[in-house]
Amino acid sequence: MPPAKLDPDPPPIHRLLELIKSEPDATAALAHLELLVSTRPAFPPPQPLLFHLLRRLATSSPFHLPRLLNLLPRLRHRPRFSESAALVVLSAFSRAIMPDAALDAFRALPSILGCNPGIRSHNALLDAFVRARRFSDADAFFASLSHGAFGRRIAPNLQTYNIVLRSLCARGDLDRAVTLFDSLRRRQVAPDCITYSTLMCGLAKQDRLDHALDLLDEMPRSRVQPDVVCYNALLGGCFKAGEFEKVMRVWDKLVKDPGARPNLATYNVMLDGLCKFGRFKEVGEVWERMVANNLQPDVITYGILIHGLCRSGDVDGAARVYSEIIKTGLVIDAAMYNSLVKGFCQAGRVQEAWKFWDSAGFAGLRNLRTYNIMIKGLFDSGMVDEAIELWDLLEKDVACIPDTVTFGTLIHGLCQNGFANKAFTIFEEARVSGKQLDVFSYSSMINGLCNVGRLVDAVKVYEKMDKDGCKPNSHIYNALISGFCQVYRTSDAVRIYSKMADNGCSPTVITYNTLIDGLCKAEKYQEASSVAREMVENGFTPDITTYGSLIRGLFSDKKIDDALSIWKQILYKGLKVDVMMHNILIHGLCSAGKVDEALHVFSDMKEKKNCPPNLVTYNTLMDGLYETGYIDKAATLWTSITEDGLEPDIISYNTRIKGLCSCDRIHEGIQLLDEVLSRGIIPTVITWNILVRAVIKYGPIQTQSCNLPPLHLRCCEDGICNCKPEYCHEPKLAVDGPTAAHSTPPAVLSPTAAALLHSAGRRALARLLRPRSPPLDNEEDDKFEFSVYAVAAVLSAADELFFGVRHMPMLPPLRPPSPSRGSVSIAHSRSCFQLTLASPPLLHIPADKERGREQGSGGRRRR
Repeated sequence: MPPAKLDPDPPPIHRLLELIKSEPDATAALAHLELLVSTRPAFPPPQPLLFHLLRRLATSSPFHLPRLLNLLPRLRHRPRFSESAALVVLSAFSRAIMPDAALDAFRALPSILGCNPGIRSHNALLDAFVRARRFSDADAFFASLSHGAFGRRIAPNLQTYNIVLRSLCARGDLDRAVTLFDSLRRRQVAPDCITYSTLMCGLAKQDRLDHALDLLDEMPRSRVQPDVVCYNALLGGCFKAGEFEKVMRVWDKLVKDPGARPNLATYNVMLDGLCKFGRFKEVGEVWERMVANNLQPDVITYGILIHGLCRSGDVDGAARVYSEIIKTGLVIDAAMYNSLVKGFCQAGRVQEAWKFWDSAGFAGLRNLRTYNIMIKGLFDSGMVDEAIELWDLLEKDVACIPDTVTFGTLIHGLCQNGFANKAFTIFEEARVSGKQLDVFSYSSMINGLCNVGRLVDAVKVYEKMDKDGCKPNSHIYNALISGFCQVYRTSDAVRIYSKMADNGCSPTVITYNTLIDGLCKAEKYQEASSVAREMVENGFTPDITTYGSLIRGLFSDKKIDDALSIWKQILYKGLKVDVMMHNILIHGLCSAGKVDEALHVFSDMKEKKNCPPNLVTYNTLMDGLYETGYIDKAATLWTSITEDGLEPDIISYNTRIKGLCSCDRIHEGIQLLDEVLSRGIIPTVITWNILVRAVIKYGPIQTQSCNLPPLHLRCCEDGICNCKPEYCHEPKLAVDGPTAAHSTPPAVLSPTAAALLHSAGRRALARLLRPRSPPLDNEEDDKFEFSVYAVAAVLSAADELFFGVRHMPMLPPLRPPSPSRGSVSIAHSRSCFQLTLASPPLLHIPADKERGREQGSGGRRRR
C-alpha cells in the first residue's frame, strides 16, 4: 500500500492575518479567523483586527455576529474593548430586529468585550426593544435605569428620553408622550430637534394637528431650529387629515425658513398629497420649484405623479409623464404600469389600456395585480368575452396564482354583466378545489343569484360560508334581504334580518333601508313603521333613503298627513333633499289628487336652482295633471320639457298619449306615435296597449274621416277553417319561420274580439298596424309591416275590455331585429285569423344572451 498522504502545513500566521484583513466577504473573513484560532490557539489575534471584523459583520452580516462573540472568550489572551465596540454590536442587533441577541450581548459585555455598559449601551438596548415593538420590555428596562446595571446607577440622558418618546408615539399613547415631553424641562433636559420632530410626527398621525403646529411655532422660542424632517411629518399629517389650508401654511413656512430646505422626500409628500386633493395647478407649481432647485425626480416621484393623474381621470397627462420617464432612462416599475392600466380602464379606454398591458408583459413586470385590474376593467366595459379569455390566460401563467381578489373580481364582474350561471360554476369549482374565497366573493355571488331570482341557490351559498370558514357580514345579509324583497317574500326577508342579529352581525343603515323599502312595496306599512322605530331605538339615524321609502309607503297607504309630516321633519332637520325625494313627494301628492300642492313643490324646485326638476319630475306631474283633468296645464308642462333643455323619452310620450286618449283626442295621440317613430324612439308594449285600448273603445267615432286602407284579415268562420287544424284546437299565438325566436307568450283571441276586429274599429286598428312604407306593386294589400307587440296588445286589450280577462305578457327589453320573414297566426277554436309579414317586425324580443353564449348556435328558443 502506498504511504498515506500527510496534511499540508497550515498557512503561516501572517498569511491568515492578511486573508482576514483583505477578504471582501465578512463571513469568509470570520471563517479564516476561526481557522486561525483553531490552529494557533496560543497566538492572540491583534485587537484592531478583531474590532475591524466586528464592524464589518455589524454592517453586512449581523446574524453572524454571535459567532464572533462566542469566539472571543476562547482566546487565551482576551482583548479588552471600549464601550464603542459594545455600541457597534448592540446597534447592529437593534437594526436587525434581534432584541434577544442584543439582551444576551448586553448581559455578557464584561466577559466578552471586557467593558461595562454605559448610558450609550443602555440606550442601544432600549432602542432594540422599541424597534422590535416589545414595548413592555422597553418600559421595564427604562424603569430599571434608576437601579442601574452591574451595581451602577445610570442617569437617563436626552437620547434615552427621545427613544422612550418614540416608543410612546409608536403605540399611540400620546397623552403619556406629551406628559414626558413637558417633564423634560423640570428634569433640566432641553429637548432638541429630534424630540420635537418625534412628538410632532406622533401628533400628526393621530390628527392632533393644532398641537403639532403649536410645537412648530414653539421651536424658535426654545432656540431649536426645525429641520426638514419636522416639516415633512407635519405636511404628511395635514394631508392625511384633509387640512389643505394647514398644508399650505406649513409649506409656506418651510420655503421661507432659511435653516431648512425641502428635500426630495418633501416634494414627494407634497406631490402625492396635492394629487389626492386634485389640486393640479399647485402640483405644477411644486414640480417647477423642484426642478428649479436642481432636484431630479426619482422613480417614486414619477410614480406618485402617474398614480395621481390616473386617479383624477387625466390619463393623457399620465401617459405624457410615462413618455418622459422613458426619455430619462429611469426603470419603470410594476406599480406605474398598474396605475396606467387601471386609469385607462376606468376612463373606458380599454384599447389603450391593452397597450400598457402589453408593455408590462414585454418588460417582465406583469403581475397578479395587473391581471386583476385588467379583468375588472374589461368587465366594467362590458367586454365579458375578453375578460374570460384573460382569466383563461391567467390560469396558464405559472408565475401568477389567482388569489381571493381575482376570484372576487371575476365573480362580481360576471354577475354584474348578467352571467350569474357562469359565475356560479366558477364559484363552485373554486370551492371544491380548496381555493380561498373571501367575503366579497360570497357577497357578489349571493347578490348575483338573488338578482336573477335563484334565491334557493343564494341561500345554499350562504349556508356554506360557515363550513368554509368565512363569517357572513352585513353585505351578505343585505344581499339576501334585498333578494327576498325583490320577489315580495318579505317574511323570509324578516327572518334573515332576525338571523343576522342571532349570528352576531349588527345591521347597518342599508339593512334597515332595504327592509323598510321592501315592506312598503309589499304594502305592509305597519311592519315597515315597526322596523323604522326599531332602527331609531338601536341608535341609527334615518337618512334620506329611509325617509323616501316611508313617505312613499304612507302615500300608498292613503296616510297623506303622516307623509307630509315626515317631509316637514326632513326640512326641519336640514337634510339635503335631492330631486328623487321631490319626485316621491310629487308622485304621492298627485296620487292623492293634490295636484295643486304638487305644482307648488314643482315651482319650488325651479326657483331654488340647486335641485332642478328632471324628466321623471315632468312625467310624474304631467300624469297627475291628466288624471285630474288639468289638460291645458299638462299641455303647458309638455312644452316646457324641451324649453328646459330636456328630451322626452318613451315614458313621457306614453304619459302624453294616454292623457290625450283619456280626453277623446285619439287622433292627436296617433300623430304623437308618428313623432315617436320619427325620432327613433322604440315604442313599448305600454304604448301599443294605450292606443289599442283607445281605438277599440272610441275608434269608430274618432277615425270615421280617416282615409285609411282597409285591413283584410283572412278568416275562417262558421266552422269553415282554411288554416291548419291544430290552430283551431289549441288557443295560442303561433309564430312560424325566422320570427320564432322573437315570439311572444300565448294570447287568446275571444270570439267577441274577433267580431270586433271586423267591426267599425278595424279601420282605426289598421292605422296602428299600417305599413310604414307603401306596399310594392307585386305585394298583396293585406301584407303589412307591424309589431308583434301590437297584435298582443290588440288581443289583450280587447279581452280585458269586454271579458275582464287579462293576457298581456311580461315582455323583456327590446332591440332592433335582424331582417327576417315569417307569418304570425292567431288562433282560437271558433275563429282563426292570419296576418302575413312582408318585412321584419318593428320590434322583437332578444334571445337570452347568457343562454346564447353557453349554447352557441343551438341556443335559439323553441317555437
